[in-house]
Amino acid sequence: MLPEAGSRNLMTQAAAVALGLFPIGVLFGVIAQQSQWSWSDVLLLSMFGFSASGQFFYLKLANEQASLLSMFFVILMLNIRYVPMSLAAWNAADNGSRMLRLVLSHFISDESFAIEPRYGRLALRATVRAIIYASWVLSTVCGVIAGQLIPSAWIDSVSQYLLFPATAILAILAVKRIDSALAGNHQFGLAAKLLLIAGCIAFSIAAMYFFGKEAFWIPGIAGVCLILYLCRWGEEKRDERMGEAR
Repeated sequence: MLPEAGSRNLMTQAAAVALGLFPIGVLFGVIAQQSQWSWSDVLLLSMFGFSASGQFFYLKLANEQASLLSMFFVILMLNIRYVPMSLAAWNAADNGSRMLRLVLSHFISDESFAIEPRYGRLALRATVRAIIYASWVLSTVCGVIAGQLIPSAWIDSVSQYLLFPATAILAILAVKRIDSALAGNHQFGLAAKLLLIAGCIAFSIAAMYFFGKEAFWIPGIAGVCLILYLCRWGEEKRDERMGEAR
């Protein structure tokens, strides 16, 4: 269980992430409004289809009049990463009914998964996810309203910069998650962790080069997870050998 100070720090991190994602939600709402979506359409999509990347792709495919089957498979492949995330979070939570855990799985995101405690009370996970979820839903609706009030010329001039906060946040959270995965590993000092992070980044860049920007994230995530797993596996084996030696 996290101490009170740790819980406050966690909530501060969640609020900071939510604030950084807010411009992205506004951008989605503006684009949706330009595609003649109403605020209620966006509200329902954000509430029940909670996924920034999935929503952007859905909007793009809907504008291109893609078939429902095509949209289903594209968004499924884009969001299938949430299945192992939900399972990992499910197993790590130390309390809560099965139904509550199942409901909370809907609210998981890359950002919440990165800052949630590795193990801990389900209430903490629920609070982190709720902060990010509420911010995203509110920001998309605000975007629809902004799209009705702001001239299109102004929107076009600033829209390219609105994606930067999300990119920066995801980069920071990726580093934080790698550091969290190695927490308690005494054989990894600061230099070793920096080298490992650089190796994960290099692997992701290589995956981007060979698989392209649209498909690199699946092998990229798999490769980085494998690297971290091997590091933890090596630590466990080392501890076993030390225990046997004693």
